[in-house]
Amino acid sequence: MNETTYVTAEGLEKLKEELRERREEKRVEIADRLDKAIKMGDLKENADYHVAKEDQAFNEGRIQQLNDA
Repeated sequence: MNETTYVTAEGLEKLKEELRERREEKRVEIADRLDKAIKMGDLKENADYHVAKEDQAFNEGRIQQLNDA
């Protein structure tokens, strides 16, 4: 079921800014965190790695939501 969502011009700009930030800033930050965690070795017990992977999944999901809107 498709529902129409109405957004103000200001709201649209906020969504566009969030999308830009998630693509250009958050992705890079998460990639850096993953790189550092991977270099620490033993990923099975590396909490930093698992948290970064969860953050990455959430960020990519939100990017998809914003693209679909």
